[in-house]
Amino acid sequence: MANKDSDLVIGFITGYKYDHKIAPWAESLIESGFTGTKMMVTYNIDKSVIEKLESKGFIVIPLEVNGQFNIVNMRFLHMWQYLKNLKEKPRYIISTDVADVVFQSNPSDWLEQNIGDKKLCASAEGLRYKDESWGFNNMSKSFGPIASHYMSFMPIYNAGVTAGTYEEYIDLCYNVYLLCNGAPQFVEGGGGPDQASLNLLLSLKPYKDITLYTDHDDGWACQCGTTVDPTKIDRFRPNLLSPEPVWKDGVMYNSKGDKYAILHQYNRVPMINDYIRKKYERSFDIQHDNWFVYKTN
Repeated sequence: MANKDSDLVIGFITGYKYDHKIAPWAESLIESGFTGTKMMVTYNIDKSVIEKLESKGFIVIPLEVNGQFNIVNMRFLHMWQYLKNLKEKPRYIISTDVADVVFQSNPSDWLEQNIGDKKLCASAEGLRYKDESWGFNNMSKSFGPIASHYMSFMPIYNAGVTAGTYEEYIDLCYNVYLLCNGAPQFVEGGGGPDQASLNLLLSLKPYKDITLYTDHDDGWACQCGTTVDPTKIDRFRPNLLSPEPVWKDGVMYNSKGDKYAILHQYNRVPMINDYIRKKYERSFDIQHDNWFVYKTN
């Protein structure tokens, strides 16, 4: 039976250097005790970054995309396209954004202890669509007023932190990508249609029967953009679906004192962003002399 050593964490980057955009994600994953496969899919990346990641035990998949593309949409296609051909199938796949994520503990442990008989894990933002203007606009601009009305009273789940069992997860990714193709690739107001697509799918069968819908107080992932951002929290606080997180001694906890496995969007909180940048700045590369684009055959 597959165990945590078969799990896979995957990130996607384009144009980044090994500095505050990559180092906290990569270094914190290593520090978390994660023992599965660490993978990074790259587009337009400096050779030194590839070599740095490989030296730290990451499998690097360099890909080329012709023309303009939105990485937040394309990542779902490439997860399905590449991972469906793996000879050794992971138990869990965990995919997160890279530039604004750190791992506070081993994500395999959290899933092992909490996912139960569910196949997918959705990461709560702590607000309903009707109470978060960016999300509501993103849904409306992606799929129109019927979709935004339908989703209005439903909680928002974040597309930058997703996880699940192998087969169910990669098929969800392909469905997200296919749904994105029916929407603008760059949505007015920022972002792409990936989060709107994910939330629409998670509201429907069979996904709503096989998904663990985390509460923001469950300890899976802290979405700082809706629960901690000092420029927004006063407006969001009356509508939060869970108690606010607590930042203490360099760690983010839920209201029950449990450390979140994943900290997302920390760069929206200056105090936390400064702390994390200083913590990992020893790992930043300062030499970037070998710029070129890796291509597929």
